[in-house]
Amino acid sequence: MKKLSKAVLAAATLAGMLAIPSQVHAGADSSSGDILGVVGSDTTYYVMNALVDAHNLNTRYNPNGDKAVNIPPLVSANANIETGEATLATASWLKAARLAWPGGAVLPADANCTTQYVFGGAGSEDTNQNGSIAAADDIEFTAVSTVPGGPSSGTYTVNLGVQPPNGSGDGRSAISGSAVKGVTYNSSANNYACLDIGRSSSYSADTAKYEYWAFALDAIGWTYFPGNTNAAVSNGLVTADFNKIYQCAATQSPTSANNASGATNYDANNDGDLYDFGDLKAGYPKIRYWNQLISGSDVDGTEPAKIAPYRIQAGSGTGKDVATIFFGRTDGIDSQVLTDCDGYPSATTNDKDGNTATSFTFPIVQEHDCRNVSDADKPNAICWYGYSRWVLQARSLETDKRNGGVFGKFGPNTAELKRPSFSTINDSATRYKATRWIYNVLPLNASAAVPRTPDARRFVGVSVQPAACATSATGTAPNQVVSEVTASADCNFDGDSTDVGVAVGAVPGFVCGDATARRIIASFGFKPIPSGLTSATDSTLGTSYCRYNQASLSNS
Repeated sequence: MKKLSKAVLAAATLAGMLAIPSQVHAGADSSSGDILGVVGSDTTYYVMNALVDAHNLNTRYNPNGDKAVNIPPLVSANANIETGEATLATASWLKAARLAWPGGAVLPADANCTTQYVFGGAGSEDTNQNGSIAAADDIEFTAVSTVPGGPSSGTYTVNLGVQPPNGSGDGRSAISGSAVKGVTYNSSANNYACLDIGRSSSYSADTAKYEYWAFALDAIGWTYFPGNTNAAVSNGLVTADFNKIYQCAATQSPTSANNASGATNYDANNDGDLYDFGDLKAGYPKIRYWNQLISGSDVDGTEPAKIAPYRIQAGSGTGKDVATIFFGRTDGIDSQVLTDCDGYPSATTNDKDGNTATSFTFPIVQEHDCRNVSDADKPNAICWYGYSRWVLQARSLETDKRNGGVFGKFGPNTAELKRPSFSTINDSATRYKATRWIYNVLPLNASAAVPRTPDARRFVGVSVQPAACATSATGTAPNQVVSEVTASADCNFDGDSTDVGVAVGAVPGFVCGDATARRIIASFGFKPIPSGLTSATDSTLGTSYCRYNQASLSNS
């Protein structure tokens, strides 16, 4: 008899959990068969896949048969786009990253979103082979607008070869009506009906455009690789260290005592080299070598091995959180780490080292994927990982992309150095300080809900009962009940208005109120949120396992 592997057993256990019946009522509005598009962050793609599958089959939360569709952040199988990407100096990582993701995906059209999006495959054309699909120089997609079989016997449009939003920022932009990679999905013209939920690992306080439903805790960690025996690695790194590793030095104006290596640099101990503690080379990271993390280090003219600091792709929530938490950047914009770097953005007009043939940039990796760290760099490299994805890959429930890396210790100061773990990830004052909320984000139009918002809330948020439910309440709080006397009032959101004895108050949706959802969340390496007040400012949202518009955790 064959033995099941741990991976197979884990997958079987997860499948069993998905079959457990839900515990509380919620459901959809009066329309049926809606498609709920889910896009954005790499971080929560896999857990949302499982939650989407469970929600779609759950008649209590989804009585009208709506179908949530989870679109991956990357797809393969568009050779034209990938050829263009491969010509960019920093984009080979993206071509390699695509190979771990599906070959394509489809967001079906429905009665409200009459465009069907086919992600991946032929269609988009990168005319000038610059890795970007933009209206000014490329064919954004192939649009076929006379396909039969649309709503009410009409036709609908099919867009072929679309690149999906990749990252939290891309996901939020796409649901809010901004163009992403040349495609505008939502607008007031289609009632924001094509994309309904953004996967996000970061928070943006624009409440006119978005409402956030935090549903778990995760953490980010920095990783190092076998062969790195530097004392600074075993000691751990603090925010001030990362700030200097990921920030280039501006042109210096040193005193005469510290200019032995050139007037644009700073030679702290005036020994003729720029390898020691406190040395600065204009246009290059303020800390280039591991020994520069050790106070007083002097290597006496022999250049040590450089740190190889990798950064996460632009547009990702993980990249934004890394910039905020680890680099101490108050702007939170990961691309700002290139400011003052030699040759950025132009090798000639932004030359910092007196040689236009040289330049500096930080190599890029897709979030939670360190396979692009080269073998030559590994003994000195820094890469980044979300704890939950680390767990999934360690359990063989996802392709292992860690490349042999292990978590290092981090803290805002040396007294708070920790590694991420299930026990250190929490919202207490003593937590691992790179802990973060993860969210599902819903679109708003000038602070108002859009037509699909009720459907999306009953999947990933908390719904407030109609006024008629409260006005017919009987009994005494907290055990008030209501008899539904208004035909239009569906007080428990189960798709009808025939129930009696329904408790007055907010009704958590699947992710925020169901025991199965909590088990799914935990099985994917995230820390479920305990039951508590959904909102600190809106008592009508009651209690749930989610937090409404919960801002990012402070790094202090």
